[in-house]
Amino acid sequence: MATIPTTLSEPILVADLPLPPDVAEAVERYCCSRRLTRRERTAVVEDLKLRHHYVGHSVVATAGPRGLEVHAIDLEDSAENYKLRKRLRAQGYRNVLSLYPTSWTDPDDKITALNS
Repeated sequence: MATIPTTLSEPILVADLPLPPDVAEAVERYCCSRRLTRRERTAVVEDLKLRHHYVGHSVVATAGPRGLEVHAIDLEDSAENYKLRKRLRAQGYRNVLSLYPTSWTDPDDKITALNS
């Protein structure tokens, strides 16, 4: 998605990101067969959306009542990353995360069972 380091002016709500229809159907089947709670289902869906849209990119995200929100993509400057994380905490975010989503097709990843 991003090719240059970007601090976003408005955070991206991961829940609003689309999934390909076949993946969305597989997720639904998986969640129903495992009888996942709403919280567990949200975690699975957010994880897959992060993997689909940001695989191979580092992201700074916050976890809050609305779910995961992406605030920056591919920040390599540690000082800039520190300033962003400090600013987000000052804004009241308790959970500021640095994530590096991997592909869901990684053979060592258990999430690939969704597509089987």
